[in-house]
Amino acid sequence: MTQDPFNFWTRENSDANFSEPGACRARSTRFEKSIRRRNLLEYAAGALVIGVFGALAVFFAGEGEWALSGTVAMTVTAAIFVVGKLHRDGSAQARSPEASCKDHLRSQLVRQRDLLRGVPTWYLAPFVPGLVGFYLVVTANVAEVQGWAAALEGVWFKFVATAVFFVFVGWLNLHTARKLDREIAALDRA
Repeated sequence: MTQDPFNFWTRENSDANFSEPGACRARSTRFEKSIRRRNLLEYAAGALVIGVFGALAVFFAGEGEWALSGTVAMTVTAAIFVVGKLHRDGSAQARSPEASCKDHLRSQLVRQRDLLRGVPTWYLAPFVPGLVGFYLVVTANVAEVQGWAAALEGVWFKFVATAVFFVFVGWLNLHTARKLDREIAALDRA
């Protein structure tokens, strides 16, 4: 035999695609760490919202401002829902011994992509009633004292800034979901 069998095999199968041993596991582990880091930040933000807005709800109720208390209580409820949904549907999945590393990574990518695609409905939308209610109640309270022109003048910028922020958060998550789509497609091609 005059030809080196390995060179013959690689020359005949030049489209063979190999990865470094452990590369899939390392990539999967990095992705799972980023999921945990994101979730910890979201849990901390949720705890802050629940604590601050919960205290505000109690304060406003104590002052007899039931409408304001109700709107901030709706924000607390939204935060509890969002944190629960994130924990239930956004946590990294446990590795299954019977699944290949590639299948596990693909499953994680699909799960997170689907979660990010739904951000406008499960993450942002629950906060809308409480925020809109809060702006309406505060505007009505200011209008009683200073008139509607002054009340609307004082609230329009804050309301628009909040709406722009919500649109930005929705866009950013949909943009990230598209990146995950590309990663899934690349993984499928590999």
